[in-house]
Amino acid sequence: MLDALVIAGCLSGEKGDAGVATLVGELAAAIGASVTLRARTGGRPVGASLADALEGLRHGGARRVLVATTHVVDGCLQHEAAAVVRSAAPGFEELRLAPPLLASEKDFAAVAAALDAALPAQPGRTIALAGHRGSECAVAFDRLEAALLARGRADALVGSPERLVARLHERPARAVLLAPLLMSLGHHARHDVLESLARALSAQTWPHSLAELPAVRALVVAHARKELT
Repeated sequence: MLDALVIAGCLSGEKGDAGVATLVGELAAAIGASVTLRARTGGRPVGASLADALEGLRHGGARRVLVATTHVVDGCLQHEAAAVVRSAAPGFEELRLAPPLLASEKDFAAVAAALDAALPAQPGRTIALAGHRGSECAVAFDRLEAALLARGRADALVGSPERLVARLHERPARAVLLAPLLMSLGHHARHDVLESLARALSAQTWPHSLAELPAVRALVVAHARKELT
């Protein structure tokens, strides 16, 4: 049995997000560690950092630990988490890091299916899914958009806020539904996407997080459980 499960991501300090609370509960139940902690990677300095959480567990005598991230793609935050885990590993008998949400072609297909169901197509409307910036994110967003297109969703665009603005300006006038491609409905999702970006695009908003989608939570849990085999 694991001594500890650390759920790491920018969701560590967010309050009032039902999807995040459910995800934390489902991960804890599925992994069955003696202790479950939440830790911060990136974002606002709210809550303990992943490095501090692991150091605290080491001092507390934990020997076998799993870190499950809530990162959407294998980008800079996942890479930073991997570096923290590598640095801390000598202090544990076993310290593992689960992959991000979008880690394989099956993951892209599963998330595309979940988004297809949650955001049904409507005539004359474009769905704009806004995620983080970064080259790794851009590559993953292209793959997710391709997976949506394979489901017949030519109305769905996926990208960073800046890229979405540019692409939508190239399209004929259509209604826009803006959705955060983020695991938590925290400060970034609320202020940068659902407020600032929505104003720039004159868009309606879908004020929900990916963690509210059962299929997405199941995928995060499956990634974490696979690290135990």
